[in-house]
Amino acid sequence: MVDPIDPKVGPIAASAIGVATLILGWAIYDLLAGTPLVDNEPAFAVLGFVLIVALAAALSMVLSTRATYIHVGAVFGTIMALNVWMRILPPQRRMIAAAAKGQPFDASLAGGAKRRSKHNTFLAVPATVIMISNHFPTTTYGNHYAVPILGALILLGWGAAALIRRG
Repeated sequence: MVDPIDPKVGPIAASAIGVATLILGWAIYDLLAGTPLVDNEPAFAVLGFVLIVALAAALSMVLSTRATYIHVGAVFGTIMALNVWMRILPPQRRMIAAAAKGQPFDASLAGGAKRRSKHNTFLAVPATVIMISNHFPTTTYGNHYAVPILGALILLGWGAAALIRRG
């Protein structure tokens, strides 16, 4: 996780940074996804992009660039998993239970779950691109421009996700 030639932090600090990144990444995303900003998809995407690139830049100052890529992918994966576990499945269970009792269900539950599912699509594709990028170190994390390249890979993933969602 740390640069073997010029480590900025020790392995224990790097591990703590990694865990904190996952926890804070989820907390910030979940907080923002609960605001009215989420209804303005372009603004939400721009803010998300700025935050993730800032995170990558900060991580690259203390971790190796390879670890930076891995951690950004792990933040995406954590958000996706917690979206399903905490924001998609519980409303779905409540809607199923209401339907089984013959009661109407709250349509806003479906809307929130649908939005989080859409976000997961826009996280899954860049996460996959980041995983594939690990096979091309001189072009990605081994490059002097590793963070801007990571940003470009995320935008590429979002573009692919937009195409997938249209089809």
